[in-house]
This record gives sequence, C-alpha cells and structure tokens, in this order.
Amino acid sequence: MGWTSRLFLTLVLGCLSSILLVATEADSGKMRVIAGTGEAGFEDGSPGAFNKPIRLAPYGAGAVLVADIFNHAIRVVNVDGTVTTIAGGPDRKGFADGSAEVALFASPHGVAISREGLIAVAEAENHTIRLLTPVLGADNQGPEGYVISTLAGVPGSGGMMDGPAAEALFQSPHAVAWTPDGDLLVADIGNARIRRVSSATVGTAAGSGDEGRRDGASAEASFHYPMDIALAADGTLWIADAGSHSVRSLDPESKVSTLNLTSGIDTPHGIAVGPDGVLYLAEMARHRILAVNPDGEVTTVCGTGKAGSGPGELNRPAAVLVHGGVVWVADLDNHRIVICQMPANDTGS
Repeated sequence: MGWTSRLFLTLVLGCLSSILLVATEADSGKMRVIAGTGEAGFEDGSPGAFNKPIRLAPYGAGAVLVADIFNHAIRVVNVDGTVTTIAGGPDRKGFADGSAEVALFASPHGVAISREGLIAVAEAENHTIRLLTPVLGADNQGPEGYVISTLAGVPGSGGMMDGPAAEALFQSPHAVAWTPDGDLLVADIGNARIRRVSSATVGTAAGSGDEGRRDGASAEASFHYPMDIALAADGTLWIADAGSHSVRSLDPESKVSTLNLTSGIDTPHGIAVGPDGVLYLAEMARHRILAVNPDGEVTTVCGTGKAGSGPGELNRPAAVLVHGGVVWVADLDNHRIVICQMPANDTGS
C-alpha cells in the first residue's frame, strides 16, 4: 500500500473511531498518550515516533496535523494513534518545492489548514511560509497527496520586509492561522510582529518591531517572542507572548491588549480557543496545560508542574489544540502526542 492510500485510510479510520475514543477519555478522567514512544525517532504506524513535535492543527473529524521539527516533516496523527507522514522526513532536510515525494523542509514549526484544505507551514529555519495544496482523487473523497509551494518569504534569507510575497522577509516564523476570508496570519517571532499574507502581499498586522509588552494601536504595540496564535470566532487574534509571559490579543479594530490573569504564567508556548471563549495554554516552563476563562481565571487542565514522562506528567509542552471534545497536546521533550480530558465546565468542538 502506497503512502497516499495509507493517508486516505488513516482519515477514514479517524472519522469512524473519534467518537469512541473521546468517550473513553471522558470516562477515564486521565491523560492519555496517543502517539509517540517517549524517545526521539521517526516511524509511521502505531504508536509512531517523533523528534520534537511542536505544533498542531485539526485534520478532519478524528485527526490532527503535527509539525515535527527535527524530522523536518508534516505528520498526521489519527485519534486511534496511527501516525502518517504527508511530506518531509529526517533525510529530507533542505528547501525544495514540488510533490510531497520530493519536497524538502527545514524545521517546520506552525501548521494551519484552511476551509479549502490548504495547509500552511511556518518554516522557521528557511524563514518561509510554505503551502501544501491537496491533490484530490477521482472520487473526491480525500487528498491523494500534496504539492508543496512557497507562499511567502525568500528561502534561507531572514530579515524584515513587507511587500510582494516572493520578496518579503520573515525571521523565524513560528505559527500561522487562516482567517475566514483566506488571509494568513503569521507569528514572526524574530521580528516581534504579527504579519499578514493577503493576495500575494505581506504586511504587518501588529507590532512595532520593539521587544516588550506595550499595548495600544497595532502599529505601536510591542511583543516579546509572540510564539503562537489562535483566531477566535469574533475575529480576535489571541497571542501566546512567551517572552513577556502573557496572553495578548489583537482585536478586529487593530488594538492590542494584555489579558489580566488571576495568576502568573511562565513561557506560554501554545494557545488555542475552546468553547465559550475559554483559552487553553501550553505553559512550557511549568510543564502544564492551562485553561483561562473570559474573566482571566487560570486553572490546570493537565500536567503536574514537574517535568517527566510518568503518569500525568508532561515535559515542555509546546502546543495545545481543542478538537473532537478533547485537548490535544504536543509534548515536545517527550516526543509524543497526548490527549487530556476537557474541564467539566467546558465542552469541546
């Protein structure tokens, strides 16, 4: 069976098994390792192996996309624990566009999928934004593969420049998020800015380029390592500002604010929006996943606060995603993907 057939089978199995596993998680009340052995490696199948999984995005009803940094790969994890590689691999580091069989990546970080099935990748080491366009089969039941192109940035050239997408410069982009109208927002951590790719043009959505935690008008605001972003249904962009240890927002009126929290947080590396306006944070330095309600009240969802791979423990969680009624976690230094139960007062989407 070829990799394209395996990918289609993975998606089908995910749709069939997602409800069963979500119910099992809710009943157990425990954190569960879905994929990964706890050791760095590269392997498809179940449980699969990763080398620093760092970002997550929904991929159909029962699966997630994973950016696997040091395997230089984009992977899919099914809710039943099956891992499939859709592009890249540990022997495929570099830069090359083309079909998934020949394309090369270097340290992919952010991933996001559009309504049309386009996958955007924030490629930190190449300082580019890559695009995976699905190749549909004759039955239109799912992608048979992907063709990779460069959406924005100059491969291997870091810097700061707005303008035509093919000439614009990024500095270690780490996260991406699609807007409903098809624009792409980018967390450009090396430039301390949020960038926007729209109609083959790159602009700055927020950030003066200064490092700091200054609120106000988008052009005057400052960030310190804006590490991850998540777009809410009301158009608010939520930002995990890791260097300032804070949660920031960019509202539809282009104003940047800092969310007042009931307790301090340390190095928020991942952020996701859940139901009823609840935010979820991957608090990397304290090895926890946190929930933050609209009033700024902070509670722990999973993780003991101690780095480890034992029951209930995480080791530098890098990303969080609410999908299919559970909380998915990219457990970076444990090289695994974990599922946690949703808080009792929240329901997953």
